[in-house]
Amino acid sequence: MTLPVQTASSLLVVLALAVALSDLRYRRIPNLLVFPAMMAGILVRLLTPAPPNWQGALDSLMGIVVGFFLLLLPYAVGGMMAGDVKFLMAIGALVGWRGAAGTLLAALIFYPVMAVIAVVREGKVRLTWLRFRRVFWNFVGHFLPGAGIYALRLEAGDDPQQRSVTTPFGVALAVGSLLVEFTSLFDGLIGRIGE
Repeated sequence: MTLPVQTASSLLVVLALAVALSDLRYRRIPNLLVFPAMMAGILVRLLTPAPPNWQGALDSLMGIVVGFFLLLLPYAVGGMMAGDVKFLMAIGALVGWRGAAGTLLAALIFYPVMAVIAVVREGKVRLTWLRFRRVFWNFVGHFLPGAGIYALRLEAGDDPQQRSVTTPFGVALAVGSLLVEFTSLFDGLIGRIGE
């Protein structure tokens, strides 16, 4: 491992652990963690191995841009919070755009497992299944009008006073970033992106 990779990897581990703990405990990813990590990622990649490393800085900036655009739509429709977007941008700054894309892929694989565990632990399997079907049939109802009627029937059986189970996506991103950085699970797929 070269010095910039070691430095970026070390920063990634610290960032991932800090964000995961914050997101688990407070359901919040502080700007105080992600913005300095973005700047550090750009600087580390610019200054190593031999300054100025413009290609490294460009890869870091591309990681920020790709991280932003990968989560822009889910954020825009209310599927996640802004902290998740900024966290993926910070990961991209540290590991580049391919690392950001791989992180999201790994997180999307890990997140459902984490969500199922949370739903079962809180005893809300039936409520979650009802709401999942309602959202699904509501979406299908945009294309097949009869499906929307079924979604309305499901909604009538829902108790809006009951809170849904929430799971912190930042934890899945943290796990995904570490899997991509320290294993070879996604190397074959991520290596082909952009070639």
